[in-house]
Amino acid sequence: MQVKSMKAKKVPGIPLQIKGSFHDTESIQKIQNAQEAEVKYNALKERFFEINKWGSYCKEINVAFTLCDSSGNPVQRSPIIGDYIKILLSESNKTESDDYQWVRIDMIDKSNPNRLMMQCRPSKLPGNEFAGKTVHYHSLCTTSTFVISKGTDYIKMAIYGRNEKPNQNTDIISSIKNMFIAFGGMVGASKIQWKQLSDGMVNLR
Repeated sequence: MQVKSMKAKKVPGIPLQIKGSFHDTESIQKIQNAQEAEVKYNALKERFFEINKWGSYCKEINVAFTLCDSSGNPVQRSPIIGDYIKILLSESNKTESDDYQWVRIDMIDKSNPNRLMMQCRPSKLPGNEFAGKTVHYHSLCTTSTFVISKGTDYIKMAIYGRNEKPNQNTDIISSIKNMFIAFGGMVGASKIQWKQLSDGMVNLR
């Protein structure tokens, strides 16, 4: 269960919370023994690296994740540093290009056999890193870190949002829209969407 806290958790590998909003979204499935935990963790790792299928684990909301290469072309493979994820978080089945948010994968850590981490931050359109405007409702200082881990009697999926501030690097209308969307996230809307993903990912039977 996600626990509401006034302070961001201090988690190894997760950026410190400096300013803006944050969230600690965690889902755990308890396991009978270490052998079963290993089997289910391997299954969770497969889900973790199949980013294009993430939306299928969010049963109650319309959400889509598309893994793209450094040029913005959709790809069907495991992610690498420098890839992008095109995200649609919408309550409507009718989507426009402006509804998509772009993040860049800045870090993938596989060094711990019991934990995998992938860190993303809002980005400009692929190929426009040094020009153009950030295509996300949060600013470039925001990070989202996706973590899966296992213990002897559990598997866990967590998403840690840090330093979430509205993106002002855009036109005035989009800037105002981003402020409303980001504020919605601060009071819980986007947290519910991320909780849908983490719950669905660890729901292994």
